[in-house]
Amino acid sequence: MVVPLLLVAACSRTGDERIEEFPPGYGVAQAPGAPTDAPPSQANGDFGDLKGLCGPKPADQKPATKVDRGVTDGEIAISTMGDPGNQFQPGLGQEFFDMGDAFAKWCNAQGGINGRKIKVNKRDGQLFNAATATTAACQTDFMAVGGGNPLDDATVEPRLACNLGAIPGYVVTTPAINAPLQTQPGGIPADEGPVGPYKAVFEKYPDAKAKVGILGQDLDSLKPVANRYEDAIKKAGGTVVSKQFAPPSGATWRAFVEAMKAQDVQILVSAGVFAVNATPLFQEMQNAGWAPKVILSDQSAYHAANVKAAADNLVDSEFYVYSTFWPQEAAKEKPVAQLALDLYQSQKKDGRMVYFHYSGLNAWLLWAQAAKACGADLTVQCVLDNTKQKAWTAGGLFAPNDVGPLSEMHANPCYTMLKLTGKGFEVDKEITKPNTDTIFNCSQDNTVKLDQAYT
Repeated sequence: MVVPLLLVAACSRTGDERIEEFPPGYGVAQAPGAPTDAPPSQANGDFGDLKGLCGPKPADQKPATKVDRGVTDGEIAISTMGDPGNQFQPGLGQEFFDMGDAFAKWCNAQGGINGRKIKVNKRDGQLFNAATATTAACQTDFMAVGGGNPLDDATVEPRLACNLGAIPGYVVTTPAINAPLQTQPGGIPADEGPVGPYKAVFEKYPDAKAKVGILGQDLDSLKPVANRYEDAIKKAGGTVVSKQFAPPSGATWRAFVEAMKAQDVQILVSAGVFAVNATPLFQEMQNAGWAPKVILSDQSAYHAANVKAAADNLVDSEFYVYSTFWPQEAAKEKPVAQLALDLYQSQKKDGRMVYFHYSGLNAWLLWAQAAKACGADLTVQCVLDNTKQKAWTAGGLFAPNDVGPLSEMHANPCYTMLKLTGKGFEVDKEITKPNTDTIFNCSQDNTVKLDQAYT
């Protein structure tokens, strides 16, 4: 699981004065232009190797005998959750709304799901109103797909009470992770973790692995992420000399940077810190005349804000993101990745995809193939039963991994290393050492069982 929540405020070059800074739409590389008139197309409603994913009602389909709330003969009402209207980090989760609209537009143009058109109801939890947004979804909608709320523990009770099944783009809190009536395409058990990316960095920078720092977030629901990473780092052969938890808002970065400098941290591992605008942290490193040799982050750091920081010469470290999806920068090498980019840019012309776009689309594709398999009788239970998939790739957009009930899922044994530049994230095959016919390094040795379940 990747936790992308950070209510980060920006700071001045001195690090003493902080202002709120995360405008809506920050996840686009350039100012978005007008959407195109028509969605991208692929023959016969295919999405990569998901053949005939969307299309008209089959000629031999029998009339429905059972459907759940939100389903009619011609429409399926779906909720997508996000929090863009909150005042602390405006725009948070807007990517889920954009991708939901883009996917529905594309799928409906192909004919919908067995002839039923998708209606996306965007539910804004505004951080602290996620339960209210969920209750609203319970009135009209079939399922919640392709979104998420950072404070999602509040959504569990109302969601289960009204039988609102979910295929989220991400989950955060332990109650939400463990809740039934859902499939988490990006979920992994709390007692497993990746080690392949750490081993790759340690091999390239052997003198640095004895001085690893971890920077996480000081919230009870997010601390376990850093603790899981620490366990995995040790199992990969690294030594953690510094572990700090930064407040999600209202604090300066100076003390954290000075502490890492004092410990001579050479490799900084991020537990969500670079998921949004980390420019203030980069600036404070430059103020201190120090930067780690390497920054390594999960795929939540695949974000336009980091590309802009690199373009502005603020990043003085080798910065890697380990990813399980084909990035936008390599889209020309993979038709399904180009289709995903075209689909998104039908909503945001010249937009840059970020992690939330990919995780949201992954959820939508899993839902669509499951809903299609149900035929005319569309129920929540039927959809969830059909989300159990071996070697799921979202049409080839992601590295293969099993999905289904959380108890049957495992950490993805594949990864690719993306290196940050001022132009984007480049696939670094030298450090990845792909051992498949793709950009991914896949091996059961890339994951480990942790000492405990960190929740």
